[in-house]
Amino acid sequence: MTDLRNMLRCAPLPLLVILAVLAGPSARAAADGDATRTQLSIGYSLLYQEAEGIPKLKWLLMFKDKPRQMSHLTHELIDYYQHLAGSLKRLSEQYPAVRIDVTPMSDIEAAARKAIGADQAKAFAPLVGKSGVDFEREALLMFADALNEQRHLVAVMLERESDPGLHKFLQSTQDELDVRHTRVEELLNRRYFVH
Repeated sequence: MTDLRNMLRCAPLPLLVILAVLAGPSARAAADGDATRTQLSIGYSLLYQEAEGIPKLKWLLMFKDKPRQMSHLTHELIDYYQHLAGSLKRLSEQYPAVRIDVTPMSDIEAAARKAIGADQAKAFAPLVGKSGVDFEREALLMFADALNEQRHLVAVMLERESDPGLHKFLQSTQDELDVRHTRVEELLNRRYFVH
């Protein structure tokens, strides 16, 4: 009787070990898939927040004198970001896997970015902010930095995105960001940096 009790007491452990071994790879794959999707949600949320935030600069840029070429380019960039934000919002409605409402960074990083944004807003403010070539160069550098960060973010997301429709969207977005980044860099180099 004691042997039977000992066998019953010990039986669950080997049974659990066997179940864990049998379920291990698929359980790990599911956990890896969940972790990847969580990271992608952070990426989609970050991309959405930036795409939604940049068009707000329109109100600061509107009242500044700018050369025609810069004015055309910044207007086009703001329109692009409005379109990108709308596309991401629609994607989040079509694909349950796409989340744009995740907190993408720690509180301290968010506060630091907010402080950077406040400084940039002061620099671009009508009447009291920078003007002329200083303003033009700073505004274009801000766009170049944002585009550069986002195109690299999308490149990392592309490596991880397994859904064909979302992969296609990210590839198209990366191509658009690359083209716009190149255009901003070209204008900066041609007009604001002497070689």
